[in-house]
Amino acid sequence: MKIALLPAALALFCTVALAEGGAVEDTPAANADAPPKELVTQVDHLVALLRDGFATGYPEATMSATLNTSPSSQLTLAVFTVEGFAMGNSYNQYLAVFEPDANEAGDPHYRLIDTLQIGGDNFRAIQDLTNASVSRDENTGVIQLNLPALANTEDDSPNFPSQPVVIALTLEHDRLAEVKP
Repeated sequence: MKIALLPAALALFCTVALAEGGAVEDTPAANADAPPKELVTQVDHLVALLRDGFATGYPEATMSATLNTSPSSQLTLAVFTVEGFAMGNSYNQYLAVFEPDANEAGDPHYRLIDTLQIGGDNFRAIQDLTNASVSRDENTGVIQLNLPALANTEDDSPNFPSQPVVIALTLEHDRLAEVKP
């Protein structure tokens, strides 16, 4: 085979492999940490409400975690990205807090509690929710969320924050608020 035909053959092979479900993303191991489809649907609704006429969601960057606030209560956190506002090359990261539940048929449902811009270009970014934590004050009912993130320093490029930080938030009366240090 001539070298000039190699890229075309490779492209054809990849196209056929993807069409037959050979993509890595389709494997159960790759989808093990993917947000549940019912949660993705709710996030898609939020993206539609938050975007301008040019921005789009970036579903591959969506991450979620369900945390126990008490032995019988949970919150599901979803961090999602909307990019390309005003046709620009910028992005915003949002945190949405949901209450996981089920409908009468037993199908999963996620009730939106609140959402808040949590990061973006030249600001900070949440890389994952693995070390996110939640606690509830038993006296007041206020929920404290702590989310590890990276913040931009003056020496960082806009999309490459390097300073480790913890974003402290409260959830009180179904409203998120950032606690400033």
